[in-house]
Amino acid sequence: MLTAGHHALAADAETEEAFRLLQNMSKALRETDYRGLFTYEYGGALKTMRITHQVADGMEYEYLEYLNGPPIRVERGGISVDCLPPADQVLRGMIPALNGNSHGLNQHYYFRFRGDDRIAERHVSVMQIIPRDPYRYGYTLFIDKQTFLPLGSMVLNASNRVLERLQFSSLEVVPTDDWIEVVESNTRVSRPQWPSCASGREDRNFAWQVSWIPSGFMPAGESTIEGVGDVRLFTDGLSAFSVFVRPSVKAISAQGKAQRGATVAYMKQEELNSVPHTITIVGEIPARTAQRIAASVLIPEPDGSGLDGQ
Repeated sequence: MLTAGHHALAADAETEEAFRLLQNMSKALRETDYRGLFTYEYGGALKTMRITHQVADGMEYEYLEYLNGPPIRVERGGISVDCLPPADQVLRGMIPALNGNSHGLNQHYYFRFRGDDRIAERHVSVMQIIPRDPYRYGYTLFIDKQTFLPLGSMVLNASNRVLERLQFSSLEVVPTDDWIEVVESNTRVSRPQWPSCASGREDRNFAWQVSWIPSGFMPAGESTIEGVGDVRLFTDGLSAFSVFVRPSVKAISAQGKAQRGATVAYMKQEELNSVPHTITIVGEIPARTAQRIAASVLIPEPDGSGLDGQ
């Protein structure tokens, strides 16, 4: 009969294997050349997309095209594969979040393997990631055994309802790029820039503070965007959210929540030091989590009071 000690050892081994796969997945997504077709499903909508990811001279390039609905194409490029955002640093063990401290992923998620499966004619390992608290979502990942690319993923709420689903239908690991230069005249092309390694890392000394965030989330950058306001980003390595704060341009601005798939946008108006501000939380977190984060935004008094958290 297996003892509690045997069960604990098995769970530890499962967690270590999960960390190894997550680290390899992080590297594969940034460093592997691949091309594929995938579907993305959320809230009853279904999108089909084509993606090509390339690395040339240590620089990353990505091309994404919507194959149904209005013709849209997103092109990103010019960032070094060595420029790792905090989420990748967590997954690769470069930040001590995987070393068993109070901010470690294993303190906030259970990791379970659910056998093997087959996606896009490739063999995958099925990993279930279960949150230990109500402040984040769960995930199911289908990780390619050969390339470590995630060929499928699901985001699940506390009731195990699938909020969004992504799944590849084909994958080439030695891709051709003949389609990249072909752009139809009616295609809307977007070329967002990846942030540089240095951007968003300095302390901007915003007047406002976030006095509560779920345990395990860490700062992932901050900036001031014209027309949008101040923004701080947070991640736990798997989930992420942003906090936007700006003075209200109207006496009463839009308030409430909107949700698309797993992404929630929660907005409220609050007086900070007698000045009306609009506070917006956007991220892949439950709505109640976003609401509690928004309620914790404040401007401290000159003596520093009011930052005790909740």
